[in-house]
This record gives sequence, structure tokens and C-alpha cells, in this order.
Amino acid sequence: MHYSAIEMLFNQSDTIAQVFLSDTMDADTLPVNVTDSLSVSPKTYQSLFVSNTTSGDLTEKPLPVQNQAFWVPLILILGFVLLAWSRLYFKRRLGMIFQGVFARNYANQLIREGNLFNERIGLVLFLLYLSTMAMFAYLAIPLFNIRINMPPGLIYISIFAFFLGLWLLKVFMVRILSLLFSTQDHSQSLLTNMYMYNLFAGIILLPAVSCMAFADLEIFFYISLGLIVFTYSLRLIRGVIIGISLIKFSPFHLMLYLCTLEILPLIVLAKILTRNMIL
Repeated sequence: MHYSAIEMLFNQSDTIAQVFLSDTMDADTLPVNVTDSLSVSPKTYQSLFVSNTTSGDLTEKPLPVQNQAFWVPLILILGFVLLAWSRLYFKRRLGMIFQGVFARNYANQLIREGNLFNERIGLVLFLLYLSTMAMFAYLAIPLFNIRINMPPGLIYISIFAFFLGLWLLKVFMVRILSLLFSTQDHSQSLLTNMYMYNLFAGIILLPAVSCMAFADLEIFFYISLGLIVFTYSLRLIRGVIIGISLIKFSPFHLMLYLCTLEILPLIVLAKILTRNMIL
């Protein structure tokens, strides 16, 4: 009786020891079926710093990149330097040029106070006008179906010479017509107003052409073209007003000048734009 009780006590202690040892054993020492039953599938946690939104089909349009020759920014910087010089040393005359574009009395005062053709501010701003117009035409070449087998620098110089030659041709034609119709004084007033509008065009075109060189070519081409048309329209209206208001100024002289040197170039330019533009 006592022996069976003692034997049962030893059996229970062996069972407890086995359970304790099995709990302290590593997972590697357990049988395969035991470790499989004890394995727990890992949980996935979502980070707070990762966006859960999926990318859509929208794609950003890359900014336009233009590779211009090294001399292009140099010419544009030189233009701003010339404009700053004119603003610093000839502030009053520069203001009168802007006022004379929109008010004829200021233009007449500008003519009475001196010869704008021989003044330093006139020569500097006219150089600015030629360089800016040539740069506008040079930068607009990629928008046309025109291939020019010339170095870029030579193309710019050729355009610059073209605008200079066109201005000299206009001056020559006005001088010849003034001799034929004996309207020298009135023709001088017409030339001065034309010259003043050219100076004004060079000033207002400089920022737009600069953006045209290094920003969106197509957008700033239209902006620059709009400024040119606006200035040209003002100049054409002023020329007609001068011709009508002066009795000695021959109407035939005025129509001949407008048709040959003002209207005809516009028709040629419009034909080129409509035929060769690739926008």
C-alpha cells in the first residue's frame, strides 16, 4: 500500500520534469512537427510615412530646354547694359521718347530740342533696336520650314545687316520723294517719328526676346510679334496723321511711301508666316 503510493509520486515528478524541460528546450531541438505547429505567420505593418495613393496616368510636361550659342546671352546682356546706361545718363530724353510715342506734342518737343539722329541716346537705342530685332528673327528660325546652311553667328549678322539696310532704304526713299515733291521739312518730321518708334520697339522687345531665347519659344514668339505689330500700327497711324495734317505734304507722296515701304513688307511677312509656319 505504501509502496504503490510512493511509486505514483515518483511517476508524477518525472512527468513534471519532462514538461519543464520541454518548455526550456530551443525550437531547433524540437521535432519538426512540433515547430511547424508552433510557427506563427508574420504580420505586415503599414508605415505612416509611405503614401498609399497610386500614381495616376497624369504626366508632367517637361520644361522646354534650348541650347543657344554662347554669344546669344552676351548680346542680350549687352542690350540691358545699353538700356541701363540710357536710363542713367539720359533719363529725361528717354522719358520724352516714351511720351512721344503716345502723344504727338511730346514728339514735336523732342524734335525741337535737338536732332535725335545725332544724339548719343538715339544711336545707342537704335543699336539696341537692330540687335533685338535681329535676335527675334534669328530665334524664330526654328519655327519655320527654312534651312540655312550658314554658321549661327553669320546668320545673326546677316539678319542684323538686313534690318539696317531696310532702314537705310526707307530713309533714302523718303529723301528722294521729299526732293521730288519739295517736302523736305515734313519728311524730316516723318523720319524722326519713324526713328522714335524704332527706339521704342527695341526697348519693349528686349525682355520678351530674352524670354524667347531661354523660355517657351512659341509663346514668347507670339508675345514679341504682338508687340511688333502694336508698335508698327502706332507708327503707321502717326505717319498718316502727319501726312493728312500738313497741306504741303502730297497725298500721292504719302500713299507711295506707305505702299512701298510700309504695307508691302507686311504683306510679304504675312505670306511667309502663313505658308512656312509649322505651329
